[in-house]
Amino acid sequence: MSPVLVFVVPAVVTAVLAMVTGLAYGRSHRPYLFWWTAVWVLAVVYYLAFIASTAAASAQSDVFANIGAVMLLLGWVRVVAIWGGARLLADRPVGWRTWAVVGVMSLVWLALVGGPLAGQPFAPALTRLSYASWFLLAAGELLLHRGQMAVGLFCGVVLLVLGIHGVIASQLVLDLTGSMMSNWILTALFLALGLGVLGRLLEEERELAAAHGRELASANARLAELDQLKSDFVSMVSHELRTPLGLIKGYTGSLLQSDLVPDESTRHEFLTVIDEETDRLSELVSNLLDVSRIEAGALGVDPRPTRVSQRLDDCMARMLIREPQRDLQLDIQESLPSVLADERRIRQVVDNLLTNAARYSPAASAIGVHAYPANGHVQVEIKASGPGLPLERQEHVFDKFVRLDERAGGTGLGLTICRAIVQAHGGRIWVDSRPGHGSTFAFILPTVPVAA
Repeated sequence: MSPVLVFVVPAVVTAVLAMVTGLAYGRSHRPYLFWWTAVWVLAVVYYLAFIASTAAASAQSDVFANIGAVMLLLGWVRVVAIWGGARLLADRPVGWRTWAVVGVMSLVWLALVGGPLAGQPFAPALTRLSYASWFLLAAGELLLHRGQMAVGLFCGVVLLVLGIHGVIASQLVLDLTGSMMSNWILTALFLALGLGVLGRLLEEERELAAAHGRELASANARLAELDQLKSDFVSMVSHELRTPLGLIKGYTGSLLQSDLVPDESTRHEFLTVIDEETDRLSELVSNLLDVSRIEAGALGVDPRPTRVSQRLDDCMARMLIREPQRDLQLDIQESLPSVLADERRIRQVVDNLLTNAARYSPAASAIGVHAYPANGHVQVEIKASGPGLPLERQEHVFDKFVRLDERAGGTGLGLTICRAIVQAHGGRIWVDSRPGHGSTFAFILPTVPVAA
């Protein structure tokens, strides 16, 4: 029997693995697949070189006793590449310093085996043992650093068996038949290893599909939530529009019938209600327009040097007109620096926070407004007693359509608009609250830079 037959089957198998792994790399572009394609191509070249060099060898000799320097080099590079591929499978790519050390070791080993040790009786055993050492190192990489990969365990066990096989074969004196059986066992193990490498791709694709499935489920849940929010919003806005429109319609109709409005006092009362409900409608439309601008990224502000104390005084005065019985406490630190702010927008923020404080606190309770410098900013706090907010609600209180209390009415847009306005100024807004202890809404605005 010709020794050429020893390497025909391994050459065919590794050629198939090279082709399949290369196709998988072309589809997925995973770096480890590119590496393993190169490993299998190198193995094919190794086996073809073996076939060419052993064609004239004795039919009864150990094929490892007849290899030359080229086959030694190819075999060594092949097993080192397998070790590097195992590191890639374990997500531990080899650094250039390690490759430099491996390169030096390789040169020393090749110089010894191809030089003074060439032709010695123990040379085939030493060659097999050196190859086995790299298989064992590769097995250690995968078994110790595989993480949660089932494929890593499988490939690690295959490499471990390859290493053990090499150690055992190094202790035997093999004739042609023994060499053929040994190499066919190696071929079966390499086939298992190649399938394990491809299994890593399947495992990744399965994990990716599962992740996409979770993302899709999350997106569907979010869409369902948004659809519900849309329905709630339409219902809420319809209610918010219907109430003032009904009052305006009713009182206007009464004013048009002079016999239903006997005196000037009643007429003034009706006109006051119409004026208040018109303001309510105007605020609702303004909020809707602001939210539309926020969604489009077109909420504009015109920051200019502004005295916060003056703006707070104005807002408190308007609040007292609406709620003359309310106890408002203003505490502004002296020499408060000016801030860069759009006066109209900041008034809108403070008015909204004051309105919320009044809406969700007892009528006889106090509302405190504090302002003071804070690390290059001015911090404004609006404190009110009331039921407070649990922590899980504080995280979403500035989201669209979220109302602090469903019974209190409103569109749930005010705090969303406040956050967008403050952020557009380069500031920040937050809430500090504990159930049963009221809430403090605070925001900061950058101060006017001091000229050098």
